[in-house]
Amino acid sequence: MRKQFIEKLAIDPYPGTLNLEIIDPESLQIFHTLKTQKGIEITPEDPSFCSARCYPILINGQLKAAIVLPLVEGYPENKMELIASKNIKEALSIKAGDDLEVEIG
Repeated sequence: MRKQFIEKLAIDPYPGTLNLEIIDPESLQIFHTLKTQKGIEITPEDPSFCSARCYPILINGQLKAAIVLPLVEGYPENKMELIASKNIKEALSIKAGDDLEVEIG
């Protein structure tokens, strides 16, 4: 899957993702609308992994990243999984509970 992230999103993914919980109703509505968009398909080589749709983003106006939406039944509606070429927490000096600005596109 790493090769697909590099080819399709120009992101050589840092191992692991940052998971966000969306609690603001307005942000949650925007996220639900985004999930109806086509996105960039990532198909696993290993059948034990799930397919995903990705959406390019910019975090806090600084870090190029992508939303990874696993295509699995029962995935939490308010969970946003982010991937970048760096450890997101370290690169942006964030900690649990901090707010992030996610700019789509």
